[in-house]
Amino acid sequence: MHGLSEAALTVRACAISLFFISSNSSAGDEEHHHEHPHGISEIVISADPLSGSDSHFSAPAAVLDGDALKAVSMRNIGEAVSEMPGVSSSDFGAAVGRPVIRGLGGGRVRVLENGIGSMDVSTISGDHAVSSEPIFAEQVEVLRGSATLLYGSGASGGLVNVVTDRIKSQVPEALELEAYNHYDTASDGWLSTATAAHAVGSHLVLSADALWRSTDDIDISGFASSEPDEHGRRGVLGNSNSESSRFGGGASLVGRAGHLGFHISRLDNEYGVPGGHGHHEEEEEDEDEDHEEEEEGGGVRIDIEQTRYDVDGLWFAEIPFIHEIKTKFGYNEYKHAEIEAPGEVGTRFSNDEWEGRIELILEPMGIWDGVLGFQIRDREFESIGEEAYVSPSELDSVALFLFEKAEFGDLHVDAGFRYEHYEAESAQLAAKSTHNLLAFSLGGVYEISDAYEFGFSASRTQRAPTIEELFAGGAHLATNAFEIGDVRLGEETSSNIDVFWRLSQGRLGVDVNFFYNHIDDFVFLESNDRNDDGIADRVEEDFLET
Repeated sequence: MHGLSEAALTVRACAISLFFISSNSSAGDEEHHHEHPHGISEIVISADPLSGSDSHFSAPAAVLDGDALKAVSMRNIGEAVSEMPGVSSSDFGAAVGRPVIRGLGGGRVRVLENGIGSMDVSTISGDHAVSSEPIFAEQVEVLRGSATLLYGSGASGGLVNVVTDRIKSQVPEALELEAYNHYDTASDGWLSTATAAHAVGSHLVLSADALWRSTDDIDISGFASSEPDEHGRRGVLGNSNSESSRFGGGASLVGRAGHLGFHISRLDNEYGVPGGHGHHEEEEEDEDEDHEEEEEGGGVRIDIEQTRYDVDGLWFAEIPFIHEIKTKFGYNEYKHAEIEAPGEVGTRFSNDEWEGRIELILEPMGIWDGVLGFQIRDREFESIGEEAYVSPSELDSVALFLFEKAEFGDLHVDAGFRYEHYEAESAQLAAKSTHNLLAFSLGGVYEISDAYEFGFSASRTQRAPTIEELFAGGAHLATNAFEIGDVRLGEETSSNIDVFWRLSQGRLGVDVNFFYNHIDDFVFLESNDRNDDGIADRVEEDFLET
Protein backbone atom coordinates (compact mmCIF):
# COMPACT_ATOMS: atom_id res chain seq x y z
CA MET A 1 0.00 0.00 0.00
CA HIS A 2 1.39 3.36 -0.99
CA GLY A 3 0.45 6.80 0.31
CA LEU A 4 1.51 10.20 -0.94
CA SER A 5 4.01 12.09 1.22
CA GLU A 6 6.26 15.11 1.00
CA ALA A 7 10.01 15.35 1.48
CA ALA A 8 12.97 17.46 0.40
CA LEU A 9 15.11 16.25 -2.47
CA THR A 10 18.42 17.56 -3.76
CA VAL A 11 19.93 16.32 -7.01
CA ARG A 12 23.41 17.11 -8.24
CA ALA A 13 24.72 16.02 -11.62
CA CYS A 14 27.07 16.96 -14.41
CA ALA A 15 26.63 15.88 -18.01
CA ILE A 16 29.07 16.05 -20.93
CA SER A 17 28.04 15.28 -24.48
CA LEU A 18 30.02 15.06 -27.69
CA PHE A 19 28.15 15.10 -30.98
CA PHE A 20 28.63 15.91 -34.66
CA ILE A 21 26.68 18.70 -36.32
CA SER A 22 26.08 18.82 -40.04
CA SER A 23 27.08 22.13 -41.57
CA ASN A 24 24.32 21.87 -44.19
CA SER A 25 20.57 21.85 -43.59
CA SER A 26 17.87 20.67 -45.91
CA ALA A 27 15.61 23.17 -47.62
CA GLY A 28 12.68 21.99 -45.56
CA ASP A 29 14.46 23.02 -42.36
CA GLU A 30 15.51 26.51 -43.42
CA GLU A 31 12.69 28.25 -41.57
CA HIS A 32 13.89 26.67 -38.32
CA HIS A 33 17.45 28.01 -38.56
CA HIS A 34 19.04 31.36 -37.87
CA GLU A 35 22.53 32.34 -38.82
CA HIS A 36 24.70 33.26 -35.87
CA PRO A 37 26.34 36.70 -36.17
CA HIS A 38 29.72 34.96 -36.21
CA GLY A 39 28.70 32.22 -38.63
CA ILE A 40 27.48 29.53 -36.21
CA SER A 41 24.28 27.88 -37.45
CA GLU A 42 21.60 27.79 -34.76
CA ILE A 43 18.32 25.93 -34.70
CA VAL A 44 15.43 28.17 -33.70
CA ILE A 45 13.33 26.87 -30.83
CA SER A 46 9.67 27.40 -31.63
CA ALA A 47 8.77 27.12 -27.94
CA ASP A 48 10.68 30.38 -27.51
CA PRO A 49 8.16 33.07 -28.55
CA LEU A 50 10.99 35.59 -29.09
CA SER A 51 13.17 33.38 -31.30
CA GLY A 52 12.48 35.70 -34.23
CA SER A 53 14.21 38.61 -32.51
CA ASP A 54 17.05 36.74 -30.78
CA SER A 55 17.69 33.04 -31.20
CA HIS A 56 19.82 32.83 -28.04
CA PHE A 57 18.13 30.91 -25.26
CA SER A 58 19.86 30.60 -21.88
CA ALA A 59 17.75 27.68 -20.66
CA PRO A 60 19.09 24.19 -21.44
CA ALA A 61 17.53 23.05 -24.70
CA ALA A 62 18.12 20.31 -27.26
CA VAL A 63 16.48 19.88 -30.64
CA LEU A 64 15.98 16.92 -32.95
CA ASP A 65 15.44 18.38 -36.42
CA GLY A 66 14.02 16.62 -39.46
CA ASP A 67 17.26 14.86 -40.40
CA ALA A 68 18.00 13.71 -36.84
CA LEU A 69 14.46 12.38 -36.40
CA LYS A 70 14.94 9.99 -39.32
CA ALA A 71 17.71 8.23 -37.37
CA VAL A 72 15.79 7.62 -34.10
CA SER A 73 13.02 5.26 -33.03
CA MET A 74 9.52 6.38 -34.03
CA ARG A 75 7.57 3.92 -31.86
CA ASN A 76 6.80 6.58 -29.25
CA ILE A 77 7.91 10.03 -28.14
CA GLY A 78 9.88 8.67 -25.19
CA GLU A 79 12.13 6.54 -27.36
CA ALA A 80 12.51 9.36 -29.90
CA VAL A 81 14.19 11.64 -27.35
CA SER A 82 15.81 9.02 -25.11
CA GLU A 83 19.25 9.26 -26.73
CA MET A 84 19.60 12.94 -25.80
CA PRO A 85 21.90 13.58 -22.82
CA GLY A 86 19.92 13.57 -19.57
CA VAL A 87 16.78 12.13 -21.18
CA SER A 88 15.41 8.59 -20.94
CA SER A 89 12.10 6.80 -21.51
CA SER A 90 9.79 5.21 -18.93
CA ASP A 91 8.87 2.24 -21.10
CA PHE A 92 6.04 -0.09 -20.12
CA GLY A 93 6.06 -2.18 -23.25
CA ALA A 94 7.05 -1.23 -26.78
CA ALA A 95 3.95 0.88 -27.42
CA VAL A 96 4.45 3.06 -24.32
CA GLY A 97 7.20 5.57 -23.70
CA ARG A 98 7.00 8.77 -21.68
CA PRO A 99 10.05 11.08 -21.48
CA VAL A 100 12.05 11.22 -18.25
CA ILE A 101 14.27 14.31 -17.94
CA ARG A 102 17.09 14.39 -15.42
CA GLY A 103 15.43 11.62 -13.43
CA LEU A 104 12.04 13.33 -13.23
CA GLY A 105 8.99 12.06 -15.10
CA GLY A 106 5.22 11.73 -14.88
CA GLY A 107 3.47 15.01 -14.18
CA ARG A 108 6.81 16.80 -13.77
CA VAL A 109 7.46 16.57 -17.54
CA ARG A 110 4.91 18.12 -19.93
CA VAL A 111 4.55 16.73 -23.44
CA LEU A 112 3.31 19.39 -25.86
CA GLU A 113 2.17 19.37 -29.45
CA ASN A 114 2.83 22.78 -31.01
CA GLY A 115 2.77 24.37 -27.57
CA ILE A 116 -0.48 22.73 -26.37
CA GLY A 117 -0.53 19.71 -24.02
CA SER A 118 -1.01 16.17 -25.30
CA MET A 119 -4.29 16.02 -23.27
CA ASP A 120 -4.18 12.28 -22.59
CA VAL A 121 -3.96 10.23 -19.38
CA SER A 122 -0.33 9.17 -19.72
CA THR A 123 0.59 10.68 -16.33
CA ILE A 124 -2.00 8.56 -14.52
CA SER A 125 -0.14 5.28 -15.01
CA GLY A 126 3.13 4.07 -16.49
CA ASP A 127 1.36 1.74 -18.95
CA HIS A 128 -0.63 4.59 -20.58
CA ALA A 129 0.74 5.81 -23.90
CA VAL A 130 1.34 9.43 -24.89
CA SER A 131 -0.92 10.46 -27.77
CA SER A 132 1.61 12.70 -29.60
CA GLU A 133 3.28 11.10 -32.64
CA PRO A 134 6.92 12.05 -33.34
CA ILE A 135 6.66 10.80 -36.94
CA PHE A 136 4.77 13.97 -37.96
CA ALA A 137 7.27 16.31 -36.32
CA GLU A 138 9.30 18.95 -38.13
CA GLN A 139 11.43 18.99 -35.01
CA VAL A 140 11.21 17.86 -31.38
CA GLU A 141 12.39 20.24 -28.67
CA VAL A 142 13.48 19.24 -25.15
CA LEU A 143 13.58 22.16 -22.72
CA ARG A 144 14.73 22.15 -19.13
CA GLY A 145 15.05 24.67 -16.35
CA SER A 146 13.72 28.20 -16.74
CA ALA A 147 12.20 27.63 -20.21
CA THR A 148 9.36 25.59 -18.75
CA LEU A 149 7.67 28.54 -17.05
CA LEU A 150 6.28 29.63 -20.44
CA TYR A 151 4.15 26.49 -20.68
CA GLY A 152 3.25 25.41 -17.18
CA SER A 153 4.37 25.67 -13.59
CA GLY A 154 4.06 21.91 -13.22
CA ALA A 155 6.90 21.09 -15.61
CA SER A 156 9.62 21.17 -12.96
CA GLY A 157 11.53 18.43 -14.77
CA GLY A 158 11.19 19.89 -18.26
CA LEU A 159 9.04 19.71 -21.33
CA VAL A 160 9.04 18.03 -24.73
CA ASN A 161 7.47 19.99 -27.59
CA VAL A 162 6.54 18.13 -30.78
CA VAL A 163 6.53 20.76 -33.54
CA THR A 164 4.46 19.90 -36.61
CA ASP A 165 3.51 21.80 -39.76
CA ARG A 166 -0.04 20.48 -40.03
CA ILE A 167 -1.52 23.97 -39.66
CA LYS A 168 0.10 25.88 -42.52
CA SER A 169 1.45 29.39 -42.03
CA GLN A 170 2.63 29.78 -45.64
CA VAL A 171 1.02 29.10 -49.02
CA PRO A 172 2.87 26.34 -50.90
CA GLU A 173 3.88 27.12 -54.47
CA ALA A 174 2.76 23.67 -55.67
CA LEU A 175 1.10 20.51 -54.42
CA GLU A 176 3.17 19.02 -51.57
CA LEU A 177 3.14 15.25 -51.10
CA GLU A 178 5.29 13.22 -48.75
CA ALA A 179 5.23 9.54 -47.81
CA TYR A 180 7.29 7.51 -45.35
CA ASN A 181 7.53 3.75 -44.81
CA HIS A 182 9.46 1.86 -42.19
CA TYR A 183 9.91 -1.85 -41.44
CA ASP A 184 11.16 -3.25 -38.13
CA THR A 185 12.54 -6.81 -38.18
CA ALA A 186 12.43 -7.29 -34.39
CA SER A 187 8.63 -7.02 -34.29
CA ASP A 188 7.75 -7.55 -37.95
CA GLY A 189 6.42 -4.02 -37.68
CA TRP A 190 5.23 -1.68 -40.41
CA LEU A 191 4.90 2.08 -40.17
CA SER A 192 3.47 4.11 -43.06
CA THR A 193 2.62 7.81 -43.17
CA ALA A 194 1.50 10.27 -45.82
CA THR A 195 1.00 14.04 -45.80
CA ALA A 196 -0.36 16.44 -48.41
CA ALA A 197 -0.87 20.18 -48.72
CA HIS A 198 -2.42 22.14 -51.59
CA ALA A 199 -3.20 25.81 -52.15
CA VAL A 200 -6.68 26.80 -53.30
CA GLY A 201 -6.28 30.27 -54.70
CA SER A 202 -3.72 32.61 -53.21
CA HIS A 203 -4.76 32.49 -49.53
CA LEU A 204 -6.41 29.14 -48.68
CA VAL A 205 -4.31 26.03 -47.92
CA LEU A 206 -5.80 22.55 -47.42
CA SER A 207 -3.81 19.81 -45.71
CA ALA A 208 -4.23 16.14 -44.79
CA ASP A 209 -2.17 13.47 -43.04
CA ALA A 210 -2.46 9.77 -42.25
CA LEU A 211 -0.57 7.15 -40.23
CA TRP A 212 -0.84 3.39 -39.92
CA ARG A 213 1.34 1.27 -37.63
CA SER A 214 1.21 -2.48 -36.95
CA THR A 215 3.64 -4.66 -34.97
CA ASP A 216 3.72 -8.27 -33.82
CA ASP A 217 5.17 -9.46 -30.52
CA ILE A 218 8.82 -8.43 -30.21
CA ASP A 219 11.53 -11.04 -30.71
CA ILE A 220 13.87 -11.35 -27.71
CA SER A 221 16.65 -13.68 -26.62
CA GLY A 222 15.57 -16.17 -23.98
CA PHE A 223 12.47 -15.81 -21.82
CA ALA A 224 10.62 -12.61 -20.95
CA SER A 225 10.38 -13.62 -17.28
CA SER A 226 13.33 -14.14 -14.95
CA GLU A 227 11.45 -17.12 -13.50
CA PRO A 228 9.54 -18.65 -16.45
CA ASP A 229 7.10 -21.47 -15.79
CA GLU A 230 6.43 -24.46 -18.02
CA HIS A 231 4.10 -22.38 -20.18
CA GLY A 232 6.63 -19.59 -20.79
CA ARG A 233 7.58 -18.74 -24.38
CA ARG A 234 11.22 -18.49 -25.36
CA GLY A 235 12.30 -15.88 -27.90
CA VAL A 236 9.26 -13.57 -27.78
CA LEU A 237 7.87 -10.86 -25.51
CA GLY A 238 4.24 -11.89 -25.19
CA ASN A 239 1.45 -9.34 -25.56
CA SER A 240 3.79 -6.63 -26.92
CA ASN A 241 2.04 -6.28 -30.28
CA SER A 242 0.15 -3.14 -31.29
CA GLU A 243 -1.88 -1.52 -34.04
CA SER A 244 -2.66 2.17 -34.43
CA SER A 245 -3.94 4.64 -36.99
CA ARG A 246 -4.23 8.40 -37.15
CA PHE A 247 -5.98 10.54 -39.73
CA GLY A 248 -6.28 14.30 -39.86
CA GLY A 249 -7.01 17.28 -42.02
CA GLY A 250 -7.34 21.02 -41.86
CA ALA A 251 -7.26 24.36 -43.59
CA SER A 252 -5.49 27.71 -43.20
CA LEU A 253 -6.13 31.24 -44.38
CA VAL A 254 -2.82 32.99 -45.06
CA GLY A 255 -2.32 36.66 -45.86
CA ARG A 256 -0.05 39.61 -45.29
CA ALA A 257 -1.60 40.23 -41.88
CA GLY A 258 -0.84 36.68 -40.68
CA HIS A 259 -2.65 33.36 -40.73
CA LEU A 260 -5.49 31.48 -39.03
CA GLY A 261 -5.93 27.73 -39.38
CA PHE A 262 -7.43 24.62 -37.81
CA HIS A 263 -6.69 20.91 -37.78
CA ILE A 264 -8.80 17.91 -36.74
CA SER A 265 -7.24 14.51 -36.05
CA ARG A 266 -8.46 11.09 -34.99
CA LEU A 267 -6.24 8.58 -33.17
CA ASP A 268 -6.99 4.88 -32.60
CA ASN A 269 -4.29 3.01 -30.70
CA GLU A 270 -4.66 -0.56 -29.44
CA TYR A 271 -1.72 -2.31 -27.78
CA GLY A 272 -0.80 -4.99 -25.29
CA VAL A 273 0.90 -4.52 -21.93
CA PRO A 274 3.56 -7.20 -21.25
CA GLY A 275 3.81 -8.63 -17.77
CA GLY A 276 0.30 -9.93 -17.24
CA HIS A 277 -0.73 -7.38 -14.60
CA GLY A 278 -4.44 -7.23 -13.98
CA HIS A 279 -7.03 -9.15 -12.03
CA HIS A 280 -7.81 -12.77 -12.84
CA GLU A 281 -11.32 -13.76 -11.95
CA GLU A 282 -12.12 -17.44 -11.86
CA GLU A 283 -8.52 -18.38 -12.67
CA GLU A 284 -8.76 -21.76 -11.04
CA GLU A 285 -11.77 -22.75 -13.16
CA ASP A 286 -10.18 -21.58 -16.42
CA GLU A 287 -6.52 -22.39 -15.77
CA ASP A 288 -6.05 -24.34 -18.98
CA GLU A 289 -7.73 -21.61 -21.01
CA ASP A 290 -5.49 -18.99 -19.38
CA HIS A 291 -2.36 -20.98 -20.23
CA GLU A 292 -3.44 -21.28 -23.83
CA GLU A 293 -4.14 -17.53 -23.91
CA GLU A 294 -0.67 -16.84 -22.47
CA GLU A 295 0.98 -18.95 -25.14
CA GLU A 296 -0.84 -16.89 -27.75
CA GLY A 297 0.35 -13.65 -26.19
CA GLY A 298 -2.85 -12.82 -24.26
CA GLY A 299 -3.07 -10.37 -21.39
CA VAL A 300 -4.15 -6.83 -20.66
CA ARG A 301 -4.89 -4.75 -23.75
CA ILE A 302 -5.37 -0.97 -23.91
CA ASP A 303 -7.60 0.64 -26.51
CA ILE A 304 -7.27 4.42 -26.96
CA GLU A 305 -9.54 6.70 -28.97
CA GLN A 306 -8.80 10.40 -29.24
CA THR A 307 -10.33 13.17 -31.32
CA ARG A 308 -8.37 16.42 -31.18
CA TYR A 309 -9.18 19.88 -32.54
CA ASP A 310 -6.43 22.50 -32.89
CA VAL A 311 -6.48 26.17 -33.88
CA ASP A 312 -3.39 28.27 -34.57
CA GLY A 313 -3.24 31.94 -35.49
CA LEU A 314 -0.80 34.80 -35.97
CA TRP A 315 -1.71 38.45 -36.50
CA PHE A 316 0.86 41.13 -37.28
CA ALA A 317 -0.93 43.71 -35.20
CA GLU A 318 -0.68 47.41 -35.90
CA ILE A 319 -1.78 48.59 -32.48
CA PRO A 320 0.14 50.49 -29.78
CA PHE A 321 2.76 48.51 -27.84
CA ILE A 322 2.01 45.20 -29.60
CA HIS A 323 3.89 43.88 -32.63
CA GLU A 324 2.32 40.42 -33.04
CA ILE A 325 -0.47 38.37 -31.49
CA LYS A 326 -0.12 34.60 -31.46
CA THR A 327 -2.90 32.29 -30.38
CA LYS A 328 -3.15 28.53 -29.94
CA PHE A 329 -6.12 26.47 -28.85
CA GLY A 330 -6.66 22.75 -28.47
CA TYR A 331 -9.71 20.69 -27.53
CA ASN A 332 -9.63 16.98 -26.88
CA GLU A 333 -12.09 14.10 -26.48
CA TYR A 334 -10.16 11.12 -25.12
CA LYS A 335 -11.41 7.62 -24.28
CA HIS A 336 -9.37 4.72 -23.04
CA ALA A 337 -10.45 1.15 -22.23
CA GLU A 338 -8.39 -1.48 -20.42
CA ILE A 339 -9.42 -4.91 -21.66
CA GLU A 340 -8.69 -7.76 -19.23
CA ALA A 341 -9.91 -10.56 -21.50
CA PRO A 342 -11.40 -10.71 -25.00
CA GLY A 343 -14.54 -8.62 -24.91
CA GLU A 344 -14.25 -7.84 -21.17
CA VAL A 345 -13.48 -4.21 -20.28
CA GLY A 346 -12.14 -3.82 -16.76
CA THR A 347 -11.75 -0.04 -16.57
CA ARG A 348 -12.71 2.92 -18.74
CA PHE A 349 -11.04 6.34 -18.69
CA SER A 350 -12.28 9.55 -20.27
CA ASN A 351 -10.54 12.90 -20.46
CA ASP A 352 -12.32 15.93 -21.93
CA GLU A 353 -9.85 18.78 -21.92
CA TRP A 354 -9.15 22.09 -23.59
CA GLU A 355 -6.20 24.45 -23.41
CA GLY A 356 -5.64 27.87 -24.92
CA ARG A 357 -2.92 30.49 -24.90
CA ILE A 358 -2.42 33.98 -26.25
CA GLU A 359 1.03 35.52 -26.69
CA LEU A 360 1.36 39.27 -27.17
CA ILE A 361 4.74 40.02 -28.76
CA LEU A 362 5.45 43.51 -27.45
CA GLU A 363 7.08 46.35 -29.32
CA PRO A 364 10.75 46.73 -28.27
CA MET A 365 11.35 48.98 -25.29
CA GLY A 366 14.91 50.16 -25.78
CA ILE A 367 17.07 47.04 -25.90
CA TRP A 368 14.35 44.81 -24.45
CA ASP A 369 12.07 42.50 -26.46
CA GLY A 370 9.23 40.92 -24.57
CA VAL A 371 6.17 38.68 -24.69
CA LEU A 372 3.16 38.88 -22.40
CA GLY A 373 1.07 35.72 -22.35
CA PHE A 374 -2.12 34.21 -20.97
CA GLN A 375 -2.86 30.50 -20.65
CA ILE A 376 -6.10 28.74 -19.65
CA ARG A 377 -6.67 25.04 -19.10
CA ASP A 378 -9.79 23.04 -18.23
CA ARG A 379 -9.87 19.27 -17.68
CA GLU A 380 -12.62 16.80 -16.77
CA PHE A 381 -11.30 13.34 -15.91
CA GLU A 382 -13.32 10.22 -15.13
CA SER A 383 -12.50 6.56 -14.60
CA ILE A 384 -15.09 3.81 -14.22
CA GLY A 385 -14.52 0.15 -13.41
CA GLU A 386 -12.98 -2.28 -10.98
CA GLU A 387 -9.52 -0.71 -11.19
CA ALA A 388 -10.54 2.96 -11.30
CA TYR A 389 -8.18 4.03 -8.54
CA VAL A 390 -8.39 7.81 -9.23
CA SER A 391 -11.70 9.50 -8.44
CA PRO A 392 -13.49 11.54 -11.14
CA SER A 393 -12.12 15.06 -10.92
CA GLU A 394 -11.94 18.47 -12.54
CA LEU A 395 -8.93 20.70 -13.01
CA ASP A 396 -8.86 24.40 -13.90
CA SER A 397 -5.88 26.71 -14.20
CA VAL A 398 -5.33 30.28 -15.35
CA ALA A 399 -1.84 31.67 -15.87
CA LEU A 400 -0.13 34.95 -16.73
CA PHE A 401 3.50 35.05 -17.87
CA LEU A 402 6.05 37.64 -18.99
CA PHE A 403 9.32 36.87 -20.76
CA GLU A 404 11.94 39.48 -21.75
CA LYS A 405 15.20 39.42 -23.72
CA ALA A 406 17.96 41.98 -24.18
CA GLU A 407 21.37 42.20 -25.87
CA PHE A 408 24.37 43.91 -24.27
CA GLY A 409 26.94 43.46 -27.01
CA ASP A 410 28.02 39.82 -26.87
CA LEU A 411 25.94 39.20 -23.75
CA HIS A 412 22.34 38.03 -24.27
CA VAL A 413 20.10 38.18 -21.19
CA ASP A 414 16.59 36.84 -20.60
CA ALA A 415 14.24 36.96 -17.63
CA GLY A 416 10.80 35.45 -16.99
CA PHE A 417 7.90 35.50 -14.55
CA ARG A 418 4.77 33.34 -14.29
CA TYR A 419 1.75 33.35 -11.98
CA GLU A 420 -0.74 30.49 -12.12
CA HIS A 421 -3.94 29.83 -10.21
CA TYR A 422 -4.55 26.08 -10.03
CA GLU A 423 -7.69 24.38 -8.74
CA ALA A 424 -8.50 20.65 -8.64
CA GLU A 425 -11.73 19.20 -7.27
CA SER A 426 -13.34 15.80 -6.78
CA ALA A 427 -17.09 15.97 -6.18
CA GLN A 428 -17.17 12.28 -5.31
CA LEU A 429 -14.74 12.81 -2.44
CA ALA A 430 -16.05 16.30 -1.62
CA ALA A 431 -12.43 17.43 -1.76
CA LYS A 432 -10.81 20.49 -3.29
CA SER A 433 -7.22 21.65 -3.70
CA THR A 434 -6.28 25.24 -4.60
CA HIS A 435 -2.81 26.62 -5.24
CA ASN A 436 -1.29 29.93 -6.33
CA LEU A 437 1.99 29.19 -8.09
CA LEU A 438 4.89 31.56 -8.78
CA ALA A 439 7.89 31.03 -11.04
CA PHE A 440 10.91 33.24 -11.81
CA SER A 441 13.88 32.85 -14.12
CA LEU A 442 17.04 34.74 -15.07
CA GLY A 443 19.68 33.68 -17.56
CA GLY A 444 22.31 34.81 -20.01
CA VAL A 445 24.50 33.69 -22.91
CA TYR A 446 27.94 35.21 -23.55
CA GLU A 447 29.67 34.77 -26.92
CA ILE A 448 33.30 34.27 -26.04
CA SER A 449 34.44 33.97 -29.66
CA ASP A 450 33.22 32.86 -33.05
CA ALA A 451 33.00 29.25 -31.88
CA TYR A 452 32.56 29.41 -28.11
CA GLU A 453 29.59 30.30 -25.93
CA PHE A 454 29.09 30.31 -22.19
CA GLY A 455 25.65 30.42 -20.59
CA PHE A 456 23.82 30.18 -17.31
CA SER A 457 20.24 30.19 -16.04
CA ALA A 458 18.65 30.19 -12.61
CA SER A 459 15.00 29.61 -11.83
CA ARG A 460 12.58 29.04 -9.01
CA THR A 461 9.35 27.23 -9.91
CA GLN A 462 6.40 25.71 -8.09
CA ARG A 463 4.32 22.65 -8.97
CA ALA A 464 0.86 21.79 -7.71
CA PRO A 465 0.06 18.12 -7.05
CA THR A 466 -1.62 16.23 -9.88
CA ILE A 467 -5.10 14.73 -9.66
CA GLU A 468 -3.67 11.24 -9.14
CA GLU A 469 -1.53 12.52 -6.25
CA LEU A 470 -4.56 14.22 -4.70
CA PHE A 471 -7.48 11.87 -5.35
CA ALA A 472 -6.04 8.35 -5.75
CA GLY A 473 -7.67 5.69 -3.61
CA GLY A 474 -7.57 2.16 -4.97
CA ALA A 475 -5.60 -0.69 -6.47
CA HIS A 476 -3.17 0.33 -9.21
CA LEU A 477 -2.18 -2.98 -10.74
CA ALA A 478 0.38 -1.54 -13.14
CA THR A 479 2.54 -0.93 -10.05
CA ASN A 480 0.98 -3.73 -7.94
CA ALA A 481 0.15 -1.18 -5.24
CA PHE A 482 -2.90 0.26 -3.50
CA GLU A 483 -2.31 4.00 -3.87
CA ILE A 484 -3.80 6.59 -1.55
CA GLY A 485 -3.68 10.28 -2.44
CA ASP A 486 -3.62 13.22 -0.05
CA VAL A 487 -5.67 16.33 -0.72
CA ARG A 488 -3.59 18.20 1.89
CA LEU A 489 -0.45 18.10 -0.24
CA GLY A 490 1.21 21.48 -0.80
CA GLU A 491 3.27 22.85 -3.66
CA GLU A 492 6.65 21.51 -4.67
CA THR A 493 9.22 24.31 -4.90
CA SER A 494 12.13 23.71 -7.24
CA SER A 495 15.29 25.84 -7.34
CA ASN A 496 17.45 25.18 -10.40
CA ILE A 497 20.82 26.36 -11.65
CA ASP A 498 22.20 25.47 -15.09
CA VAL A 499 25.62 26.34 -16.52
CA PHE A 500 26.83 25.36 -19.99
CA TRP A 501 29.81 25.80 -22.27
CA ARG A 502 29.38 25.18 -25.98
CA LEU A 503 31.88 24.72 -28.83
CA SER A 504 30.78 24.73 -32.46
CA GLN A 505 33.65 24.30 -34.91
CA GLY A 506 32.73 23.18 -38.42
CA ARG A 507 31.01 19.79 -38.15
CA LEU A 508 32.16 19.24 -34.57
CA GLY A 509 30.10 20.34 -31.58
CA VAL A 510 30.77 19.89 -27.86
CA ASP A 511 28.41 20.78 -25.02
CA VAL A 512 29.39 20.70 -21.34
CA ASN A 513 26.46 21.14 -18.94
CA PHE A 514 26.23 21.34 -15.17
CA PHE A 515 22.96 21.53 -13.30
CA TYR A 516 21.89 21.68 -9.69
CA ASN A 517 18.29 21.12 -8.54
CA HIS A 518 16.88 21.49 -5.06
CA ILE A 519 13.23 20.48 -4.57
CA ASP A 520 11.40 21.23 -1.35
CA ASP A 521 8.26 19.31 -0.33
CA PHE A 522 8.86 16.65 -2.98
CA VAL A 523 5.80 14.44 -3.46
CA PHE A 524 6.51 10.71 -3.56
CA LEU A 525 4.86 7.34 -2.97
CA GLU A 526 5.61 6.10 0.55
CA SER A 527 5.12 2.43 1.41
CA ASN A 528 2.74 1.51 4.22
CA ASP A 529 2.47 -1.54 6.47
CA ARG A 530 -1.07 -1.39 7.82
CA ASN A 531 -1.26 -5.05 8.85
CA ASP A 532 1.98 -4.76 10.88
CA ASP A 533 3.64 -7.82 9.35
CA GLY A 534 6.92 -5.98 8.75
CA ILE A 535 6.48 -6.05 4.96
CA ALA A 536 5.24 -3.23 2.74
CA ASP A 537 1.64 -3.90 1.71
CA ARG A 538 1.13 -5.03 -1.89
CA VAL A 539 -1.91 -5.83 -4.00
CA GLU A 540 -2.56 -9.53 -4.51
CA GLU A 541 -3.66 -10.78 -7.93
CA ASP A 542 -6.98 -11.98 -6.47
CA PHE A 543 -7.70 -8.71 -4.65
CA LEU A 544 -11.22 -8.51 -6.11
CA GLU A 545 -12.18 -11.76 -4.36
CA THR A 546 -10.24 -11.21 -1.10
